Amino acid sequence: MTNPIPEGYKQDGKGNLVAIANIKQTDLIKDEFVQKAVALAEKQQAELAAFKQAQMQEVDDFIELLAQEHEVELGGKKGNVTLRSFDNKLSVKVQTQERIELGPELTLAKQLIDECLEEWTADGNQNIRAIVSKVFSTDKQGSLNPQRILSLRKLEIADESGKWQKAMNIIAESVGVVDSSRFIRFYKQDANGHDVAISLDIAKL
Repeated sequence: MTNPIPEGYKQDGKGNLVAIANIKQTDLIKDEFVQKAVALAEKQQAELAAFKQAQMQEVDDFIELLAQEHEVELGGKKGNVTLRSFDNKLSVKVQTQERIELGPELTLAKQLIDECLEEWTADGNQNIRAIVSKVFSTDKQGSLNPQRILSLRKLEIADESGKWQKAMNIIAESVGVVDSSRFIRFYKQDANGHDVAISLDIAKL
């Protein structure tokens, strides 16, 4: 349990008690400003969170209304949707973004890919090896980029041995959804008819 700070004192960054009388006036003014500013920021954060939740619910309620009108039973999580005003100048977009990871099957896929590379680069052409090696490179935390690895499946590669296609199938099977996040964004058209996001990020205002 934290001991209360005695009246007439403030605690510094090292945990020491310092008499207010011994603190510079400018430091006291700065401290008061920061305390108030952070308190207001936390209040604003809570209000934005409530606003987001309320608008998400409004969109979900509307989708439910559409489903009832068309006699369609909704199942599972709601996907991406864009709602526009009657004049098309205003819009609200709700998007679901999933965070994925690749399972241990990836090791098997990598082995098959390496075998393909050994065969394809036997004549000394190392270009494709360099490309694939970059795909499997890790970040500073030692993590692989799932999207980059999944991009290999888009390559049109003819392999008579069937190893490459088998590796791609294994990669597809290794995908697992860790979690998902829903985002709501608001747009207003500019003079050229382009959707411009209404920023709710204080740093961009």
